Amino acid sequence: MNQINFPIKTSKKLLLDNNDMLNYLSKLSIKELITELDYSRASKNYDLEIIVMNEYYRKQTIKDLK
Repeated sequence: MNQINFPIKTSKKLLLDNNDMLNYLSKLSIKELITELDYSRASKNYDLEIIVMNEYYRKQTIKDLK
């Protein structure tokens, strides 16, 4: 299944496509991810919310494995 690639706005007003968004989020700390999550919920940006939650869970899993 092909993923639709459209720009998503971040809390810093950046418009990023899916690949750039994943790269951007991977560089954020857990605290910064929570800020993005708060923004996504306040702005009702459900696409951003899903991507942020996935990255948050990924980082938490890595943290728990250490």
